[in-house]
Amino acid sequence: MLSFPYMNTSFRVFARLSSVALIATSLFGAMPASAATISAGDLIKASGQAVYYYGTDGKRYVFPNERTYFSWYSDFSTVKTITDGELAAIMIGGNVTYKPGTKLVKITTDTKVYAVDAHGTLRPIASEAVASALYGSDWNKKVDDLPDAFFINYSVGSSVTAASDFSPASVAAAATSIASDKSAAIPTAPAPTTPATTTPAVTASYTLVASKTSAQAGDMITLTATAQGANLSRVDIFFDGTIARSCTFSPCTTDVTIPISNTKSSYATYAKFMMVNDGTEQRDLTIDITTATSSLVSVKLGQSQVAPGQNYSIITEVDAGIAVLRIDLLLNGSIVKGCTGGIRLCQFSDVVPGGIGSTYPVTAKVTDTIGRIYQSKTIYLTVGTSDTPSVTVDTGKTAIYAGETIDVTVSASDSDGIASIDVTKDGAVLKHCVGAQPCTATTGPWSATGTISFAGKATDAKGNVGTADTISITVMGK
Repeated sequence: MLSFPYMNTSFRVFARLSSVALIATSLFGAMPASAATISAGDLIKASGQAVYYYGTDGKRYVFPNERTYFSWYSDFSTVKTITDGELAAIMIGGNVTYKPGTKLVKITTDTKVYAVDAHGTLRPIASEAVASALYGSDWNKKVDDLPDAFFINYSVGSSVTAASDFSPASVAAAATSIASDKSAAIPTAPAPTTPATTTPAVTASYTLVASKTSAQAGDMITLTATAQGANLSRVDIFFDGTIARSCTFSPCTTDVTIPISNTKSSYATYAKFMMVNDGTEQRDLTIDITTATSSLVSVKLGQSQVAPGQNYSIITEVDAGIAVLRIDLLLNGSIVKGCTGGIRLCQFSDVVPGGIGSTYPVTAKVTDTIGRIYQSKTIYLTVGTSDTPSVTVDTGKTAIYAGETIDVTVSASDSDGIASIDVTKDGAVLKHCVGAQPCTATTGPWSATGTISFAGKATDAKGNVGTADTISITVMGK
């Protein structure tokens, strides 16, 4: 999991654990002790300084610290004042957790960094690249320390291993209020019998959500069934026709794994809600099985353009992080060669089909030893009047910190020989090399955060020019 031992973020806890509350008086002055009309969802206080969230169960909920409060509210302008007697009559129901999607958090005695998901669920972030993709290049400035004493207010969910596993904007938009986020933690109940309090009407709702709706064989998916405003007796979560979990509470959460021996294009899952009065509700969801493009599988052509009757070649290399079972090379959607035996380099050569103007997509698919499929990006082989060099560009890394330099290497090959190679940025040549040896340019240091892009081109002995796909790297703040 992602950890940051160099970080030392901190903030001030307003009071002792036994009585932690947010101080609002300093921002809007002392408030009169006369009673106000309050409703579920209001912010309330009495003559003291502490501000509470008034739940739908008629209880008050404590903000453990100021950063938790400001993840939900921008100021104290909506706080209502009631009498000390009325406040004392309202029991404390628990602590408020961070609003989902707004911050990354870590506890003071552990280096793991978590995203805050719905219902107080902490999702471990797997890498700095995932953190940057979700929260921007300055993600490390968006991490709050969470005191150990408040960690028990949260539960730990599945890891976020890719940006597609978690959407900060979506979970933040779904958390329309503290009550909606806490769900079963704040059930609907009659409000206390104080003269100035009213109870809003609540409409029952039922949802089934998945941590992701597309997956590969072997992937783990978290399913969450939630009933709000319902007199729930039991909820059963089904995956592929079998009960994955049964709960007598909401939200009900379970992890399921896509079968390794997968032969389906999708899996059906549903939640069946059963009420005390024998009523039932069902919510359905489909998990699509996809083959995602992976940077762990590279594919390149000996030459991207060849003349009619000339040989073309496909070369695929697989990262050491994949336990390879089989490599398939595909031309125009059909397998032209399969490599087995756990090798990581698969090559194929043949006479190019078709006449001038023909274009063929080229991909590589890798199956690992547990059945996962990894697919390379798609490149294109073109039949032309003459051949052009095959060109690749490599930066060795996808992200650097501000102040660092980076080596950009452009390589090329051609049956007619390579006359020269150029390393380029935004169309400008950073370095020109004569001959077929790879051309490397050291560039930087880069001080501004953001994205920078590099490319390359090569000229063969006949004067034909080939270019490489642009590759981008991210410059992160320190």
